[in-house]
Amino acid sequence: MKKTINHSTWSSEKTTWIDITDPTHAELKEYSKQYNLEYYSLADCLEPAHLPKKETLQDFTFIILRVYDDKAKNPSSIQEMSHKIAIYYNDKVVLTIHRVHAAIIEEIRAKYLETGVISEPSEIVTKIMYYTIKSYEANAISLSEKIDRMEKLVFVGRQTRITLEHLYYLKNTCRLNRRIISLSKEVILQHTTTEKDAGALQDVKDLLQKLSLSFDETHDDAANLSTIYLSIVSLKTNDVMKLLTIFSVFFMPLTFIAGIYGMNFDVMPELRWKLGYPLILIVMSLISFVIFWWFKRKKIL
Repeated sequence: MKKTINHSTWSSEKTTWIDITDPTHAELKEYSKQYNLEYYSLADCLEPAHLPKKETLQDFTFIILRVYDDKAKNPSSIQEMSHKIAIYYNDKVVLTIHRVHAAIIEEIRAKYLETGVISEPSEIVTKIMYYTIKSYEANAISLSEKIDRMEKLVFVGRQTRITLEHLYYLKNTCRLNRRIISLSKEVILQHTTTEKDAGALQDVKDLLQKLSLSFDETHDDAANLSTIYLSIVSLKTNDVMKLLTIFSVFFMPLTFIAGIYGMNFDVMPELRWKLGYPLILIVMSLISFVIFWWFKRKKIL
């Protein structure tokens, strides 16, 4: 095996696997001539925005997969959450191109190629698919646990520990994961491999189905949790408004009476009553009692 800083090559009697990290334009032109690949197709595969897909070229099958980046914090797009691996392969050659270091490439080579477990190009692609999809497994578990914790906080009345920002990022992360898994599913279901590798391909499909269901569930839970959270916040706001309204109903007639007898007119007979002050207090108390009784009768209090 020959290795450089950005390139590595593994060869056997049946297969040659060339892995390229962040190639230059000159290197892409060289590989384009060597393997009869269109240069613009090679250059285009480095664009970070490409989503998982599969194309059939003249001499190669072209696949794009996206590996989860566990260093991404609150990603807002697929590009921030994952990095891309472009794969060109036929019955003799596998060519993988990516911008950033991909640890799964080294793991596949050490665990399966150098030990002779696999050797065919389609089998190599199957393992790349498996490790690509598996990179989302820990994130699926983490999102499910976050949903459970937030649900507990919401339903035990501790909503103040949660913000709409938290819910937004949680829901958005679920949505991005679900989209990648959905697009990857279309690519993987079209993949064919050797009879010996059929079991490994089925493992990929099983894992894909498991993650697809998990992300669907967490996305739905996140959406429902957002709705419930807003409903509870709205209900609490209504309770506050209800309390303020009750207080205002009590004090409005009392304030009205106090306002009348606070006017500075000379001709106001009640101002000279000896029992005027206690009488007004009795009237105010009676009004408050009537209001309280009415609220109780209507089951507002």
